[in-house]
This record gives sequence, C-alpha cells and structure tokens, in this order.
Amino acid sequence: MALQGFESRFDDLTDYIIKITEEIWEGRGIGLIEDYYGADAPVKTPAGETRGIESVIRGTLETLKMFPDRTLLGEDVVWSEDEPGTYYSSHRIRSTMTHLGTGSFGQPTGRSVVARTIADCICRNNQIVDEWLVRDQAAIALQLGLDPREMGREIARALKAKGEWPSAEELVQRWSGGPQSGEPSGQAKWLVDTYKQLWSGTAINLVRERYDRAYLGYGPGDQALQGWNGLEQFLFDYLGAIPNGQFKLHHWIERNDPGMPTRISLRWSYSGTHSGHGRFGAPTGAPLVIMAISQAELRNGKIYAEWHMIDEINLWSQVALGEA
Repeated sequence: MALQGFESRFDDLTDYIIKITEEIWEGRGIGLIEDYYGADAPVKTPAGETRGIESVIRGTLETLKMFPDRTLLGEDVVWSEDEPGTYYSSHRIRSTMTHLGTGSFGQPTGRSVVARTIADCICRNNQIVDEWLVRDQAAIALQLGLDPREMGREIARALKAKGEWPSAEELVQRWSGGPQSGEPSGQAKWLVDTYKQLWSGTAINLVRERYDRAYLGYGPGDQALQGWNGLEQFLFDYLGAIPNGQFKLHHWIERNDPGMPTRISLRWSYSGTHSGHGRFGAPTGAPLVIMAISQAELRNGKIYAEWHMIDEINLWSQVALGEA
C-alpha cells in the first residue's frame, strides 16, 4: 500500500522503518538523519530525553564508536495509520555487535553482544517526528561482565552531583503523549486488561488462564521467561519489590496481517515505591517507575510470545537515588 506523504520507493511502513534503519546504521548514512528525522524531533528513553537532529546524530555516533560493527536486525514492525498521513510504528530490533570502543560501557572488551531494542515512532511526511525508545541495557552490561546495579549507582552519583533528576511524576509524563488512539478495542483490550490485573498483583492466576502452556517471553537482561513458571517468577520478582504500584497504558497498537498471529504493542508504565524485597534487594523506599514497551503475539486466544523491553540499569539508578 502507498504511504501518503512518503517516498514512493517504500512499500509500506514496515518497509520504510526497516530501510531507513539499515541505511543510517549499517550503511553509515549518518547524514541521512537530517532527512529522516524532524528538525525538533524528541527522543525519549527511560534514561532521559533529547530533542533535535544534532542529538540523534551524536547518539548514533557515540553508539557506533563503542560498537562499530553493530547490526540492526528488524524482528518485527507493528504499525498503524492513526490519521491520513500520520503513522505509528513499534519496531523490535535484535542487534549483534562487538565492544571495540570506549563509552558508557567503559573500556573496550572485545566481547560480542546480542541485545534487543524497541523503538516507538510517530512518522509523518517521510520523517520520524517523535520517538520513545527502550534498549535492554542490562543485557549489554551482563554480556560485557559489568554489574547493572553498580552502573545504576554511577549514574545516580552523577545525577546527585548535578543536583537534578526527574521526579516519578515527570518520568510517567515523559512516557505519555503521541497520537490519541482512544480506549483499546479488540484483542488489545483483552491484553491490556490482562496486564492491569497481573501488575495489580491480585490475579496471577491469569497467567495459566490466558497464556499458552508453551509460552516464551523475554525480560530485561535478555532473560528467557519459559512457560507459566518463568513468567510468574518474573512478575513475583518485580511485584515483590514494588507491591503497590499503578499500571498506566500510554499507547497501544493491534495488527492483524494475513497468515500471521495477532501482534500487539503496548507502551506502559508502572509506578510505585520500592517497599519490598524482590528484584532490587532490600527495600529503600525509593519511588520507582518502570517505563516499558512490550510486544505480544496471540494465537488461538492465548498469549504465545512476549518481549518486555525494560531498562534495568535505569531502575537501579532510581533505587540508588532513593537510598539514604
């Protein structure tokens, strides 16, 4: 199908996202960022927010300095047309790379790394005009022999030295925005209801009712969540640490293509207090906000596969900021 306002060489939004990603990163077309990003496009991650083309170029160059052979393998693009000429994409990427340069992960180790990213983008007139991005930073750290908790503490020390860090309310607000897609409908409504009940901590029984017995999911640190037990343990780890949080949906897309399972992408947050023993050690009383993007595949009325993109290094920094 033709994309209104886009170059004719792009077959659909999946083709657009995959091609420009490859041209910029693997094709070394760094200057193409000026063509494919809006002049004032914000890029929001759990770690911070930047605005404008210069910031996108700088971030791209810094990443390539550390991982010059990085590949960006597009596993899926879940997308919608929210209004004529305005499209929303949720692009799941698996990257292979070698740590060959200095940067935020320290001195080069020469180690090979595989990690995932999900980038949610608003696209209009052949450009990305808004972006929310989560990279599995903990997966990179662990494969390089680094401790995500200590990396989070270092980030917190830097923020404390500057005397500035966002409040929990500001983090939730950062994750909001984008086209208003209204209340979820169809199978997306059912999935959102599942998430709300699971993260309330009162309906863990839904795992065995709504998830396929052969379920395979992925959590932060590239943790494989195998079957019902794997997903339940993941939830217990997080809910044990933040037992009384609030789940909030920020955006949803449901995609039904011929010959493919139903694919749904959710941008969501879960905010509360680190008041229990769980994934983040002894309770500190710190306010914590999980800023996540998840993709799920549904088959025969069950959730068959899931990818939860959460930046655990950022969460460890929030824990450290809340420590006495």
